[in-house]
Amino acid sequence: MSSSISLESSLSNISPSCKRLRVAILETDPELVTVCGTFADLFKRLLTNGTTEAEGRAEKVILDIATFDVVKGSYPEPDYFDGILVTGSRATAFDNDPWILKLVEYIKRVHDSSSARLVGICFGHQVIARALGGVVEENSAGWEVSVTKLRLDEEGLGAKLFPEAGAEGELRLQQMHRDHVAVPPPGLRVFATSERSPVHGLYEEGKVLTLQGHPEFNEDVARSSVEVQIVRGSLSEAEGKDALARVAIHNHGADVGKAVVRFLIGVV
Repeated sequence: MSSSISLESSLSNISPSCKRLRVAILETDPELVTVCGTFADLFKRLLTNGTTEAEGRAEKVILDIATFDVVKGSYPEPDYFDGILVTGSRATAFDNDPWILKLVEYIKRVHDSSSARLVGICFGHQVIARALGGVVEENSAGWEVSVTKLRLDEEGLGAKLFPEAGAEGELRLQQMHRDHVAVPPPGLRVFATSERSPVHGLYEEGKVLTLQGHPEFNEDVARSSVEVQIVRGSLSEAEGKDALARVAIHNHGADVGKAVVRFLIGVV
């Protein structure tokens, strides 16, 4: 375990109306530091902000977060946690590096034998899909970067999960990926798609919630990430210009943060 935080002001003041939410963040690229901190830092901020909406329902949420460097083989005991969140990464989810294979097996075990709920973002979305029987590959349509519009499913699952965004019939999120889930795992529902990728969100009731986009990215992180890809030559001049023009568009990252908290406490 690399670090942990507790957002409670005083343990002695916890009342029966409080809900303690224990979340393990599996860091899959702990050495990557964005302009606003590590991936773990970004997710701690997203989840902390997301508790506000949950508290407005019926109970105060006491959020405990612990981080684990899975690249170095550090893993939590899943039954201690309500939720396990797998972060984004520069790694490739369909590679067979030993640490990725170990992560795949761990995800299978959590899904099949634990009450902990799984959340995956970007690489996390992809590696969870792989572990549960989906197909992950490089997207022949190219990169998806910056704020991108996602279509929500016609059955209404997307609107149920993200009521703040569902009224608009779409979800807008920051993106930064070339790989994607080409075929979803059996038994999981797809609730969002884009023009370039058929699987932007996966859901299994009480078990799994994943998204290809980055709800944890603010404008500064997203802009910096795009600029890095431009410098590396991953994006053409025209693609980079288009991405930077979209980076400040209002998106639903904060709403997704609320939805993740609702999912982890069992509301959706």
